[in-house]
Amino acid sequence: MAPPPPAAGDAAAAADQDGKGRRHRRRRPDCAGAGARLLSLGVQAAVMAAALALFLLFAAAAAILLLHLVVAARAFRNQRHGGAGRSRYRVPETSYTPSRAGLSPADLRFLPCFAASASASASPELCAVCLEAACAGERWRALPACGHAFHAACVDRWLARAAACPVCRAAVSASAS
Repeated sequence: MAPPPPAAGDAAAAADQDGKGRRHRRRRPDCAGAGARLLSLGVQAAVMAAALALFLLFAAAAAILLLHLVVAARAFRNQRHGGAGRSRYRVPETSYTPSRAGLSPADLRFLPCFAASASASASPELCAVCLEAACAGERWRALPACGHAFHAACVDRWLARAAACPVCRAAVSASAS
């Protein structure tokens, strides 16, 4: 005789029976299955640790890059504003205060010029702007305030930007006298 059919609400009991109405036991997980699960958990932990290490590495690199950008931005900001009173690292001030505007071409014409002589080649005079020796016949300009002499073309470019001697920083002014 066949066992009685399970009740309608007893789905678990129906699942425990095979097609012939025999009951079978549910299998317990054996040791090999538990070892595989433990190994799987170990692999997951290793992957998470590696992911966390990579995240921390990139976060540290981003922090260092950000710090570098902040320091560079502060340095350029102080340089752009002239650094007057703002920068901690100032060059000591001297009595020399260069004018921002150089001399005009009309002012440059009033400065004395001379031609380099052949005797200058015996003990050549050097132009402090271009660092070349004087050659006979070249046009040179002497600054009246200090007496330093330079190639006229070299010192004219210099004086167009700053009205001071390139060597001693003496103020240069053109007078019609």
